[in-house]
Amino acid sequence: MEKKGRGIHLHDHRLEDYETPSAYRKDRLRLLVRDARTLHAYWEVSDRRKWLTAQHFECDYGQLPKVLRMYDVTYVLFNGHNANRVIDIDLTPEADNWYINGLDADAVYTADLGVYTWERQFVPLLRSNVVQTPRDCPAGWGRPLVPVVAEASVPHPKAYIPPYALEHFAPYRST
Repeated sequence: MEKKGRGIHLHDHRLEDYETPSAYRKDRLRLLVRDARTLHAYWEVSDRRKWLTAQHFECDYGQLPKVLRMYDVTYVLFNGHNANRVIDIDLTPEADNWYINGLDADAVYTADLGVYTWERQFVPLLRSNVVQTPRDCPAGWGRPLVPVVAEASVPHPKAYIPPYALEHFAPYRST
């Protein structure tokens, strides 16, 4: 059955006719909250970024050690260098997702997916979204439900807050 309307042809398809693609060919790193102490990360590195990385290091992309670097950025205007805590997770070569356990409840996290050089220097390729783990206990009486970042409560001329995030723009950030 075919319906026509405004140049759009709608066909009568069954759900079995559709397949989820195995890859979207886009650079992407996403964090999802599983529970108060666990996050799930999934990613895809495009063929172009793999090729550029391989060209830069003059070796096959598959040979480079992959790392998921977690940043605890609770109460911090993160500039890439001022995290409360940094956790490096060595990944298996074929991994495209990972569960991160043992994190703090009621904390804010972001992540970088990258590689180590042969000298163990971390080189980021992708930056994730920012997520907050939930509390693992009820909020105390009178405790604010959403904490205020310390820099936001400091008075600035004409209520101006410096654009820290723009000063440290990372071109590898995923969308």
